[in-house]
Amino acid sequence: MKVRKYSTPKVLFFICLFFIVNGCATTQKRQGGGRQEMSFKELCAEQDISCHWDTVSQIVWITASHFKAQVLMDSQLGLIDGEKVILSAPVKIRRSIVIVPFDFQRKLMEKIAKESREIKEYPIKKIREIIIDAGHGGKDPGAIGSAGTEEKEIVLDVAKRLKRMLEDYGIKVKMTRSTDEFISLQERTEIASRSKADFFVSIHANSSPERSAQGIEVFALRDLGYLEKDEAQRRGNHRLLFNQLAMKKYHADLEEILSDLLYHCKQEESPLLANCVVEGTSQYAKIKNRGLKNARFYVLRNTLIPSVLVEVGFLSNPQEEKLLKTSLHRQKIALGLAKSILEYASH
Repeated sequence: MKVRKYSTPKVLFFICLFFIVNGCATTQKRQGGGRQEMSFKELCAEQDISCHWDTVSQIVWITASHFKAQVLMDSQLGLIDGEKVILSAPVKIRRSIVIVPFDFQRKLMEKIAKESREIKEYPIKKIREIIIDAGHGGKDPGAIGSAGTEEKEIVLDVAKRLKRMLEDYGIKVKMTRSTDEFISLQERTEIASRSKADFFVSIHANSSPERSAQGIEVFALRDLGYLEKDEAQRRGNHRLLFNQLAMKKYHADLEEILSDLLYHCKQEESPLLANCVVEGTSQYAKIKNRGLKNARFYVLRNTLIPSVLVEVGFLSNPQEEKLLKTSLHRQKIALGLAKSILEYASH
């Protein structure tokens, strides 16, 4: 039998080749045409986020903070919170190892990992409970865009997302509505008056005769005159609130003092929160900042706690309506609102 002899350089070459081809089960990387393939398991470990591969459905799942992403095996199509992402190559499985294309990390992993890291930075200090008011509902659709998008659906979705985010950070949240139902303006303010909430945040979508109008704006209460302070609904809401306090009932002087204290607290805190919300959300969601404004809207006038009304965008603007219809944009708005509220709460 003839024995073939190899030189030392050739032996070293084949040894190196063996390790490159086989690699390690958790660190496999392949180079092809200048593009890199990566081990899905390794990426998950590096980003420190929850990932798994469902062998039954053949779907790769990634979860971080309030974003979820998934990719179907042997497919280039990925979804981040329902929004499509096209990868450079299909996700594959080799020797029971899930292999992803080079841009999987940039287009999916890094994005949701960034969201997860950013919202974890806030120590909660001054807010324990919030009322989230999704505007309109039921028989009242609110503003309607040219493509038929109804305000009531957009704002309810944003409100639900915001609720989940704030609850994750220990803030108790009560919603004036959590389904497509009609709740009167009077009922909304009464819900706030019966609660022990620190803030009332009403979420709406805007409309304007000028189709070019766009962006977010946030309203706080304009100063009220004597007659507005004596509005019947305000008097009734004061009674609802006072009935929950450990105080002598129907003590006129004490009630007047408490009413004044509540009003001054509301007028001091509301603009601060409103400014924080409009600045933070516009920056995070990358939408035009239309600034802090003052108004005497019913829910601002008749809630007794600090209150803001957020107009998240214009359904009358076709481009902004298209954005508001996307799950990813609504997620960005909700996350911007959450981060702004947490920022305010932590200072």
